Amino acid sequence: MHRDGLCDRCTANDKIHGLFPAELTARVPEALALRDWCLGADETAILSTFGRKRTVELLRTVLSAPGNLSHDFLDAAGTAQTTGAVRSLLVEHGLLPPRDENLSRLEQWVTATAELIGDPAERRAFVRFARWRHLNTLRRRHQPIASTLTTSRRRELRIVRELLDWARQHGKKLSTLNQADLQRWRATTHSETHRVKAFLVWAHRNKLAGRLSVSRPPHPGLALSGPSLDERRALLGSVTGSDSPLPAATKLAAALVILFGLQPHQIVKLQIGDIDHEHGKTRLRLGADPLHLPDEIAAIALEARANRTAPRLFRPTTDTTWLLPGTRHGHPLTSKALIGQLRALGIEPNPHRTAALGTLAQTLPPAILARLTGLSMSNAVRWSTTVAASNARYAPLTDLARTAGPRTRGQIPAGPSE
Repeated sequence: MHRDGLCDRCTANDKIHGLFPAELTARVPEALALRDWCLGADETAILSTFGRKRTVELLRTVLSAPGNLSHDFLDAAGTAQTTGAVRSLLVEHGLLPPRDENLSRLEQWVTATAELIGDPAERRAFVRFARWRHLNTLRRRHQPIASTLTTSRRRELRIVRELLDWARQHGKKLSTLNQADLQRWRATTHSETHRVKAFLVWAHRNKLAGRLSVSRPPHPGLALSGPSLDERRALLGSVTGSDSPLPAATKLAAALVILFGLQPHQIVKLQIGDIDHEHGKTRLRLGADPLHLPDEIAAIALEARANRTAPRLFRPTTDTTWLLPGTRHGHPLTSKALIGQLRALGIEPNPHRTAALGTLAQTLPPAILARLTGLSMSNAVRWSTTVAASNARYAPLTDLARTAGPRTRGQIPAGPSE
């Protein structure tokens, strides 16, 4: 019992009713449905949510007046982290229209960054290029835009702005930059300056700059390294074993990294329809052809497909699209969040990816590797070529070790072909 004489259930109900003004629920059917949905939550969860005072006060403010119920109001109310839970709840229940948050934030960032460019002509060029190359391309995508895509594009545009700022500081403009200027700028800054190439090609095509050449640094090539087969086998067993308390979705993500070298951003894009179970066989579609999962992993995949609980304010919900649902309605788990979960289990995605793909490339032709794992054909060929070269390099050492008998301290160990 609380000090006002009410039990937890009654206290929770009173708080929910106080959150939704009678005028709003009478005028907006979606608000009434959301109120009833909240009332169906466990009273402990409701009281715990009201402990998040800033979030609840934001929700109360948004619901208190018709003019506050908009994306623009939430944009002005705080950062994406501050407003995310409230926005997701309102979108999911129809009080706000759906909006791709990553794309929207990129649009806002482009506008704000352009204001920092002093020259009006270069400011217009920056905005036009960003819309043509990035924003229009992303708008044509049907799936929600992953944060990795917008982060990469933001990075490219930052480098474009760095070039424009450098030119201004050296008495130059985009229209007067020459090849010597470009080389000087590239020599005095970081290693990603080649990413201005698309902007300079576009600027020349639109008669905003001269013809400037930008070469990309050579690819460093693949390095075959990472955990050994025994280490990966032991880690896989500890993570996916029947006594592991981890959620099925986390187990599946770990298995896909350790066994098949999938990247986190590939895993979070998996949807319910990518897993099917027929005639006792479970298949996962990563590339053009379905991948038949081992029985132990198949059971985990089916469990993950059946349990897709997504956290929300007041009570969780069941996602209808994503295999790994996120905290925002309509969006999967972010790759950053998945990487954090994997690292907590001792799984560094990049080394385990390298080890897994190195193993697969030894046994599968490039075409099959690409069709099963979703790798591009060129990347599959690179993996197979790198593995073949590594095996050829180590083969003489392996033969020497075999003829020399038991290895003593200081001798070269056998190569990866073993």
